[in-house]
Amino acid sequence: MTQRDKLFNKFIANPESVSYREMEKILGWYEFEKIQAKGSHIKFKHSHFERDLIIAIHNNDCKAYMKKEARRRILIIKS
Repeated sequence: MTQRDKLFNKFIANPESVSYREMEKILGWYEFEKIQAKGSHIKFKHSHFERDLIIAIHNNDCKAYMKKEARRRILIIKS
């Protein structure tokens, strides 16, 4: 199992356990494009979704519900 697989499985099992930087890396693997950063909010766009994924960064991390939303969208893409 590669490090990429381990990180992905860790994120799917418990999204709160990964840092924002790790989550950003995972979003990049699934073709989410960082399109805008305004203040502490980062916006990710994906062609599969109408609405953008907006993540607020505070103290170099984001809230658990934002990580769960990112996981939900990745699982939709994978299925």
